[in-house]
Formats: sequence, C-alpha cells, structure tokens
Amino acid sequence: MNRSKQKRRRLWPILFLVALLVFPAHGWAADSTDNGKWRYTALGDSLAYGIQSDGSAGLSYADFLADDLRNVDRLEEFTKAFAVPGLTSEGLLSQMQTNEEAVKSAAEADLITISIGANDFLKVFSKDPDELKNPEVVQSILQNVGENYGKVVHQIRTVNPDAKIFLMGYYNSFPAYPEEDQQQFIQLMNALNQTIQKVASASGSEYVATFEAVADNYDTYLPNPQNVHPGEKGYERIAEEFWKAVKPFVPIATDRIAGENRYETAVEISKQGWDESDTIVLARGDHFPDALAGAPLAYQMDAPILLTKERLPAEVMEEIQRLGADRAVILGGTEAVSPFVENQLKGMGLSVQRIGGKDRFVTAANIAAVLNGNPQQAVVANGMDFPDALAIASYAAGKGSPVLLTKDIRLPDVTALALTDVDASIAVGGTRVISDEVFQALPSAVRYGGENRYETSALIAKELNPADRAFIATGSDFADALTGSILAAKENSTFLLVPPNYLDASIAEAAEELGIRHFTILGGTGAVGPSVTEELMKSVHK
Repeated sequence: MNRSKQKRRRLWPILFLVALLVFPAHGWAADSTDNGKWRYTALGDSLAYGIQSDGSAGLSYADFLADDLRNVDRLEEFTKAFAVPGLTSEGLLSQMQTNEEAVKSAAEADLITISIGANDFLKVFSKDPDELKNPEVVQSILQNVGENYGKVVHQIRTVNPDAKIFLMGYYNSFPAYPEEDQQQFIQLMNALNQTIQKVASASGSEYVATFEAVADNYDTYLPNPQNVHPGEKGYERIAEEFWKAVKPFVPIATDRIAGENRYETAVEISKQGWDESDTIVLARGDHFPDALAGAPLAYQMDAPILLTKERLPAEVMEEIQRLGADRAVILGGTEAVSPFVENQLKGMGLSVQRIGGKDRFVTAANIAAVLNGNPQQAVVANGMDFPDALAIASYAAGKGSPVLLTKDIRLPDVTALALTDVDASIAVGGTRVISDEVFQALPSAVRYGGENRYETSALIAKELNPADRAFIATGSDFADALTGSILAAKENSTFLLVPPNYLDASIAEAAEELGIRHFTILGGTGAVGPSVTEELMKSVHK
C-alpha cells in the first residue's frame, strides 16, 4: 500500500468526527433589568447549543454558566435559542444581520457569550482535507473568521454598547488520534484562537481560553473518541473557565432575611427555603446546647429548623400550617422543649419524635445515630459554646456529616462511642477549645481552627466550603446561624460568622479571596449591623 493511501485511510475516522461536529442532529432549544440581575444570551455553534459526546442535545457550557449566575441570584433571563449546531462565522454574521429575534436578544442582553469559528475550518476539511495543508487557504479562512467575527461583535456593540461579551477559544478535538493527525488540528486551533483573541482585544471583549483546561483530562472531558463534542463534565469544565472570566464583572448583591426577633427570623428563613415540607425540626430558641447538632439531620430531612419558647409562638404555629407539615422532630429533652409544646404540636395533628438525652453530648450522639447511613466523616466541636459548631453547620449538613460534641480537655465517653465506626473527623477550633489530647483521641482528625471564632469561620469557608454566595450570621448568638445553616446548605453557599457591628479582618479576607458575589444577611440590624454589610461589600470591591 502506498503512502498516500495510508494517509487517506488514517483520515477517514477524522472525517467522521468532523461530520458529527459540522452536521449534528438539528433542533432548537426552546432592556437591562433594573434589579441588578442579568439577561444572558449564548450565541454560536454546537458547543453553545450543547451537542453531547453521544450526539444528543443536552446541557452546554452556557447552561452551566447560567447556573453560576443563578446561584448568586444574578440571573434574570437566559437563552441559547440562537445557538446553532454547524454554524460558521459567516452564518453567525448573517444571523446578526437578518434575524430580528437574535438581534433583539443581543440588544437586551447584559451578558453575551460566543463560540464560533471552528466550523469554518471543519467544513473545508470535510470536503478536502489536503486543502488545509495549503498555507494560503488557511490564511484565507483565518482572515474570513477574523473579519466576520469582528463584524458580529461590532453589530452587537452597535445595538448594545454596554454588553459584557466573552469569546470562547477552542480545545483540541482529536486527542484520541495519533500524534501525527493531531498536530495539524492543534496548529489550526492555535491559529484560530489567536485570531479570536485579536477580535476580543480590538472590540473590548474578553477571551476565554479552554485548550489547557480540557487537555487536563481528555478521558473525562471528551469521553467518546468517535465524537469531538464534550460530555457533561467537559461542558462543566469549560463553564468553569467562563465563570472565572465572568465572575469579576458580576454585580455584588446583598439581601437580608429577618423578622422582629429570632423566632420570626427562623420563620422567614423557612419561607425563603421551603414552599412546603412534611417535617419541621424544632429547637429551643433561647438555649443552644441541644440544637447544636441538628443541622445535618434537618438538611437530610429537607426540613426547616423552627424555634420555640416555653410554648409555641403564634407565628411558628402559622408557619407549620403554611408548610403543611404533619411531623415534628424535637431536639432535646423535656427541659429544653417542654411537654406542653409537644402537646401543642400533637394538637395541631402532627406526629412528634423527640431526640434528646441526659445532656448535650448524649443528644448530639443520638442525633448522629438517627442520620441515615454510616458517615465516613464526623465533625467534632466544643459543646460548651456554640460558635464553632455553627460555623461548620452548613458544611456538615451538605456533606451529611454528624456533629458531635466534646469538652475542651476531655472527650465524653458517649462521643468516643459515637466515633467508633467513623473513619475520619474534623476538629473545629483551636487548642483552647479542643485540646491536643482530645484531638489525638479523634479518628484521623484534621483541625480547622483560628485565633477566635471568626478566624475559624473564615478558615472553614475558604478551605472546606468555598462558594460564590455567603450567608452571614452574628457570631454573638446562636439562633440565626442555626436556622440559616440549612438554607445555606440548600443554596450551595458558604457560611460566615461576623461580629454585630464591625467586620473582623479574617472575614473580610475570606470574602475577598472567595470573590463572594452575593451576601445573604440573617437577622435584623441588631444582629448584623449595616456597617458590617458595607464593609463586606468593600472587601470584595478591592
């Protein structure tokens, strides 16, 4: 067999891949707002549309980027209806010149992402691969892509000069093929990406590189060697690169969930997170010990934590009725939550389960025992005060890790027993709250502790529970942090404790390092003052 026949035979599988990218199964996915939220329009080819590694239509990088905005409550509207599989730069230019709906969407968008240009090469390749070995042909295509792309962005800028526009660079689509076959495409993609970068620079847009990100793990991100499109994890990885570029431009927002007191604040948190719930978790609102370990259990039950006094407050009874709950789980013994409250719940038609013990340590162990499964990791915090247990509550809830309690220099027997089948543990707080002696008695323990409760909270947020959104509660009392921790876990948010009237330096540093884009304040201004909110905003504007 002569060398030219060998080369043609080697190109056949690549031609098949090209056909998948250029001609996949078609179909359509179905004024700046004044509330600070963004309208997002994704334009471009099959990567914006969401063709999967098996050829089906699914979630694209744009969908995941929209989720990132939604998670920080900055998304007003999202569409990828004008993303078209097989679209070339000329096709996108035509769309922006003739499709009134596409132009209208771009004109009203606050954020626009574009992936275009690869199909300009691939359509030529599908007809005659040898054409792309001709430098003049390649240069002509690059010039056309650059001119068309530039006109597209200019058209958008004409109708919407304030839009944030992000242009995607391409990855190597053929990592499963021999090095000899890959090199031509790598060179072409590098040249194409350089062209896109120039368009971004000339138009005041942002360029988003994806080549190295996808190259980190081809097997995971491009799972089908017979298809050039990413799998879902690949689209997620591309979206991560977009989010890194977009995030600094996202407006920072704050909101506050508060009532007249801690009981009403717990109700407002419940309203924010649950339209309905068949179960509520009830804890004493003026006595913290029995409630410290409750967050993972409430999260597992998808139930809000509500607070009570010696008798159920009227607003709590009303919230139970609104939720349509038929079951209540009481945290603590009768000294914490009275039999009278239990009878009130039964009188409302709820079945009641009480999880308590002779002291806070036994209660925490009993709550851990009720959690489903056999958790590999437990959290251990000092039970004689509340801050550290609550600083990690949302993380523990999201991970399904029980919160167990200890004394500073002695590990209670009931806690040691509860740790018997646990493989690893997290010790929350410094040596003043969990001594080295206690730490050494914990299974495969890692300590997260700062000089004070705020440093500990900041450390947990940065190292264990990073997120773009943060729930903020006072570190001077337990109630708002307890009831808000489950909502924070539901919202995939981090959690920070703050002093009532100033911002601890460690919290400011954590907010800046994490790049928080949305702060949800728990409790009224007496719990977290306006000055704290102002300082939080400043910390991420540095």
